[in-house]
Amino acid sequence: MGKIIALIILLIVLLVIFILLVITLAVFKNSYGRFSVDPDVTEYLYDHFRDRYPRREVFFPSDGETLKGYVFGEENEKALIVFSHGIWSGHEQYLSFLTYFIDKGYRVFAYDYRGYNGSTGEDARGLPESPVDLKSALDYVRSDNSIIKKKDGTDLKILTMGHSWGAYASTAVLNLDDGVFAACAMSGFDDPVTISVETGKMMLGPVAGLMGPFINLVNGVMFGKNKRLIAHEGINKSNIPVLLTHADRDAFIALNVSSIVCHKDEITNPNVKYHIITENPRDNHNDFFLTAEAAAETQKIRAEFEEISKKYKKGEVPRDVRHEFFSKVDKVKANQPCTEYYELIDAFFTEALIKGNA
Repeated sequence: MGKIIALIILLIVLLVIFILLVITLAVFKNSYGRFSVDPDVTEYLYDHFRDRYPRREVFFPSDGETLKGYVFGEENEKALIVFSHGIWSGHEQYLSFLTYFIDKGYRVFAYDYRGYNGSTGEDARGLPESPVDLKSALDYVRSDNSIIKKKDGTDLKILTMGHSWGAYASTAVLNLDDGVFAACAMSGFDDPVTISVETGKMMLGPVAGLMGPFINLVNGVMFGKNKRLIAHEGINKSNIPVLLTHADRDAFIALNVSSIVCHKDEITNPNVKYHIITENPRDNHNDFFLTAEAAAETQKIRAEFEEISKKYKKGEVPRDVRHEFFSKVDKVKANQPCTEYYELIDAFFTEALIKGNA
């Protein structure tokens, strides 16, 4: 009888393991599938900026795929910002932000991850993809004199900057690359496993708390030794100037749970600065780029569109309905930039460059 009970327990354990692995694989497929930015969005896309901000398209390899990059402000020589975008987006949705830095004299290199927009790949595999692709981008810009060189033949200082998934990239890559001069991470998570578990809890409930080992296993198959790069460890290893900004009501990457900032006590790098956004309604995952008025407007737009999506199966709004909705959005009102925030980042980079050249 005892052997039968033990066998039943073993079968139950194996069944639970199998179910959790299946759930993990389903989450990966759903979260990291191929993605292209929808032209019907609240943000201004490149067509809005085309006449004032020309860009040069380039292609470079990354772990068996070909990524598409974009060079802006080629005449600028203050420094080279290598920008990494967030999940389910692309560099175009950050152009209202990036053009500020182009105007300030920075050369900007932006790119799309594997499986995103103009880059190849059937999917993005998982969260460790962003630092892997950023490392490839850094290697590429250093190899291309038209991107890295000033007119006098010297190299531009390289600055990494990113939001959300890209913020993780801009700091986790410091575990792999020792040639970055300074970094700015906005709304970044610290660890791909922890954030995956926390996000899973929002979708699946407490059962997701058991998924950590399976997420780590899948990441290991996909990324090998780079399966679990930790952002704050890269920050400590580099000892370079790093600016960490986060919104205190971030509903996607919780400030006190999974952010880089919540590991402040473990950060030994003396060159790290912190900025927490507390102004309502700017104090959320995406909204601190905007003025309070614009943040309120975009939140209103999101709420209205969410109500529309509830009318359709799986929230999949038909193309014509989506287009009609966003064609009526007041983009001027919804895209007013919070220049004070942009100035904060520019001042941080400027101070780092001045000290580095002293």
